[in-house]
Amino acid sequence: MESKVNYTAVGVFVLIFASALIAFAFWLGKYNQDEASYHRYRLYITESVSGLAPEAAVKFHGVDVGKVESIRINPKNSEEVELTLKIEKETPIKTDSSAVLKFYGITGLAFIEIVGGSKDAPLLTTNSHTFNTIASSPSMIKRLDESLSNVASKLSITLDRADRIFSDKNVDNIAQSLEHLRSLTAQIDSYQDEIQILLDRSIALETNATESLTAMKEAAGSVKNTSGNFNTLVQTKMTTVLESLATTSQESHTLIRKLENNLDRGDYNVHSLIQPTTAELNDLIHRSQTLTQEMEATLRDLRQSPSDLLFKKSSPKPGPGE
Repeated sequence: MESKVNYTAVGVFVLIFASALIAFAFWLGKYNQDEASYHRYRLYITESVSGLAPEAAVKFHGVDVGKVESIRINPKNSEEVELTLKIEKETPIKTDSSAVLKFYGITGLAFIEIVGGSKDAPLLTTNSHTFNTIASSPSMIKRLDESLSNVASKLSITLDRADRIFSDKNVDNIAQSLEHLRSLTAQIDSYQDEIQILLDRSIALETNATESLTAMKEAAGSVKNTSGNFNTLVQTKMTTVLESLATTSQESHTLIRKLENNLDRGDYNVHSLIQPTTAELNDLIHRSQTLTQEMEATLRDLRQSPSDLLFKKSSPKPGPGE
């Protein structure tokens, strides 16, 4: 009976072992098949990869396309973390694609997101001997940290400047300025009545000035009319005087002709008559010519500037023989 039990156990063990070998063979064939459908890439990140572990997902526009195979510090640069990414061959990794470290909400678990890659850019080729490198972009946390650092730096500078502005000395100066402003305001309030009186006087002065200007315009118009009337009157009188002078001159010529006729007949003693008459006649002619010239000059001046008759003061010219 014991021999039968031993053979049964051995048979069960052999069957289990054979099944395990068969399963391992299938698994090994499937593993090699999976390995042939992946490409490996390098990724170098200069920020902390806390929350990222091997076997973490690699996504392309949100679609799982692979996983993180290994994580280590770059032996050639201690400031970088070297990641080996295992990505499906069909994934279109372009030369202008980049990888970003992202997180699942607030859990702290991280994954790698492949972003970018224009349609016309060439594919990033790879082979089994060398791994091509995917460019890395700063994560949102790193960008936020840099922005907060810049903001903190600028805020610190602003606070330093505000501290200098609001120093004790400047605060005292501002207080004194406010006190002086209060005093000045009080003084202005005390002069409200005087300011109102000054404004009223200014308004009255403006009204008087307007009335004065109106009166001056009216006076100027009156003076212009008076000047024109006077000019007309002077021209009329001058014309009359000139006509009288012309008549006198004609009568003088007539008298001279009569005297010449009498002299030709021998009615008068030429020498006794001509001597006094010639002198008087010459004086009369000279006076007539002088008077005519002065009247013409006066008439010409009045035509050029009639207002000189009322406003211009000048010394009278001496008459003939003065």
